[in-house]
Amino acid sequence: MQKKFFNIIPGEGEVAILLYGDVGDGQRVDSGRVVAELMALQSQYSKIDVRINSRGGDVFSGIAIYNALRTSKADITVYIDGVAASIAGIIALCGKPLYMSPYAKLMLHSVSGGAWGNASDLRSMAEQMEVLQGDLAAMIAGRCGMDKEEVLAKYFDEKDHWLNANEALEMKLIDGIYDMDGEQVEAKTADDLYAYFNNRLQVQPQNNENEMALLESLKSGIPSFANLADENAVLAKVRELENKAAKADALAQAVEGYKKKLQDVEDKEIAAVVDKAVAERRITAEQKDSFMALMKTDRENTEKLLVSMKAQPFRRIVDVYRENGGIPTALADMSWDELDKAGKLSELRNADLTAFKAKYLEKFGLDYKE
Repeated sequence: MQKKFFNIIPGEGEVAILLYGDVGDGQRVDSGRVVAELMALQSQYSKIDVRINSRGGDVFSGIAIYNALRTSKADITVYIDGVAASIAGIIALCGKPLYMSPYAKLMLHSVSGGAWGNASDLRSMAEQMEVLQGDLAAMIAGRCGMDKEEVLAKYFDEKDHWLNANEALEMKLIDGIYDMDGEQVEAKTADDLYAYFNNRLQVQPQNNENEMALLESLKSGIPSFANLADENAVLAKVRELENKAAKADALAQAVEGYKKKLQDVEDKEIAAVVDKAVAERRITAEQKDSFMALMKTDRENTEKLLVSMKAQPFRRIVDVYRENGGIPTALADMSWDELDKAGKLSELRNADLTAFKAKYLEKFGLDYKE
């Protein structure tokens, strides 16, 4: 038999959180309250059901609920009883198993919002809304197998798109349609449907004992909640913790950014020291990578080692051949251009091909191919 839910109703090994009403701070679906409920319940129950009948509301409150459900390790199943419109529809698509009643409606549309300020402020808000729409479209696309761009074009065109349970199932947005045990719903419009499921709650007693039990479980299970007097204090504490978490995340990202900048600076300094050692002929180009690695593990002692190494004087390639008696002194002293002007290039090539190649490399910066 299909269960009836109101607020939070514990059962045998399972519990339901009701998202009935508008989404937003101080509204029936308050993100602070939902997160607090989820925190308490997921440590006590093996299964949590989330039931939705909402026309939407504040986008950012909805995103907070969406993220809390998506990242929860609890066994969560989502049910759309009546209406899941706008951000409530996005909450429903949080990645958990999702079922709709035979009469339910799911509505998707473009993100709406407002801003006050100068032209840059308005442009910034529009950009944020477009980024948010892209994120939502990617999530929907991943669920139903469509391309992100196709979802953006079809459902984020600034029109309302209402889907019934069969359409949502055909699109693979939901996992099934649950049985209402023959209950007949007379609703011609989405507003009628929304009102019908809300009215179902009115005939059921509000379970204040369960709300008090939740409050007590929070106070006993979380030390920082122990001295909170009532539900408002609990909600205020949850918002405080959410704010601290957001601040901590922002600071952690900033620290990582600064660490990367410092590492980039240090890497450039190390490269400059090693490159200088190569230029001064203290080490060879082949040794560069080894000394770069040494600098990163023990910079101080590696720098001392490089300074202590004797710099080798620069010698022209032809000087090396002259010392070894490889080519005549007259040719050895001449540059490529001088040899060319004197018509001696072929003589040098015939006399000492190695010296010829050396002068070719010195002139053109390329290896001579025979």
